[in-house]
Amino acid sequence: MKQSLGLLEVSGLALAISCADVMAKAASITLVGLEKTNGSGWTVIKIIGDVASVQAAISTGVSFAEQRDGLVAHKVISRPGEGILPHSVTPQSEPAPKPTPVVPQEEMFVDHAEPETPQEAELISCNLCLDPACPRQKGEPRTLCLHSGKRGEA
Repeated sequence: MKQSLGLLEVSGLALAISCADVMAKAASITLVGLEKTNGSGWTVIKIIGDVASVQAAISTGVSFAEQRDGLVAHKVISRPGEGILPHSVTPQSEPAPKPTPVVPQEEMFVDHAEPETPQEAELISCNLCLDPACPRQKGEPRTLCLHSGKRGEA
């Protein structure tokens, strides 16, 4: 999908940051950056996104800046020509995701750190009694625990 470019120029950095926040909350856009222009402390806010989102964000930013008497200029370029958008934000084919290594099922829950005591070396399945010989798995009923009737006995 073609991207749209939106520019909003306001007077002052604080107003520019506030406008960028309001615009980002109003529509699904990407903030490309804030650029200080020459003279009078003006700042340009650059955004990209689909045409409707950029238009909605710019109109929101314009009304916000007008309320604070800081609007200088605004412009929406629906489908900018080649070379207008920076290369880092031009829509290109997404890179293929890196393959995740396949971990064998038996190695998935094995702790690869050296055990401190002999009890930690065994895989403990019951979180109630912490006995490796207990057939109960975490989340199963407590009655399946080997030590279910022996609570409180030492």
